[in-house]
Amino acid sequence: GATIGISTAVGPLLGGLLIQLGGEDHGWRWVFFVNVPVGVLAVLLGWRLLPTRAAGRLDRHRLDPLGVLLLGVGVTLLLLPLVQREQWPSPWKWALIPVGLVVLAGFGFWEHRYGRTRTPLFDLGLFRLRSYTIGAVIALIYFGGFTAIFFIFTLYLQNGLGYRALTAGLAITPFALGSALAAALGGRLVNRFGRPLVGIGLVMVLVGLGGVVFVLRGDPHGSVPLLTALPLLLAGLGSGLVITPNQTLTLSEVPVPQAGSAAGMLQTGQRIGSAAGIAAVGALFFSSLASTDGQWAAAFRHSLLLAMGIVALALVAAATDIVLNHRAAHRR
Repeated sequence: GATIGISTAVGPLLGGLLIQLGGEDHGWRWVFFVNVPVGVLAVLLGWRLLPTRAAGRLDRHRLDPLGVLLLGVGVTLLLLPLVQREQWPSPWKWALIPVGLVVLAGFGFWEHRYGRTRTPLFDLGLFRLRSYTIGAVIALIYFGGFTAIFFIFTLYLQNGLGYRALTAGLAITPFALGSALAAALGGRLVNRFGRPLVGIGLVMVLVGLGGVVFVLRGDPHGSVPLLTALPLLLAGLGSGLVITPNQTLTLSEVPVPQAGSAAGMLQTGQRIGSAAGIAAVGALFFSSLASTDGQWAAAFRHSLLLAMGIVALALVAAATDIVLNHRAAHRR
């Protein structure tokens, strides 16, 4: 969790610095080259450090190419209509969503069948654990809400208000630093407080984002990055109490041999949530921008309220788990 917070802080700053150094025409291209040395280093370290199967042992962990293909196609069909909402005018694009759901259902059927003889890509049996199911749902929804905020905030600052890319990266730093700090603390407190700690974090995120909406009401006077620094710091502190504790609670009852599959499923859900959230919130941002004749502040507020609504759904899931745990403890 702390690593995610620190990376979130470094990412926008590094991106803004690259754009400033390379210029608006070429600087953004450098972002892709940053991944090359990281990828090379990962391959070398993986080759050296990752364990391999001992000779003569039965290999149940073979690659599942059909499962990978079904998952990739299903997710793409779900997200493509949202991503291409403005560029693809035909209403037929929405037909891809039910097709994507069918493909994902086929993925679930295949994984169940594949798991009878080999280790599946996703072990669907893990969803019998309530702690894992609710934790995965919270992660999916929460990442759909909070990652979209960085996207629309950057657009608002740079395209709407004319701030430089580096300044836009600095404006996000309070959230990222707060997240890194609280994540380290939340990892130590989660075993004492359990799911209520996640609920407190989600409430803090909503209060912080509500503060951003409040300080940017109307036409804000003064520096927007300074006006939003304190509420974003509060939201970041709340985020740190969500990500790490929720990850711990989600994996707490998973058997050790299935830990890799469970963590992989959780991370994949978070990535899917991020992509879907950015697509949905971004679609509202651009539609609101078009309907308000280019009023960037109004478009940002409307889309931020949608992101807050998504985070509120994660709070509902956390509250449900808290109530169920309380009832179970009362019966005992």
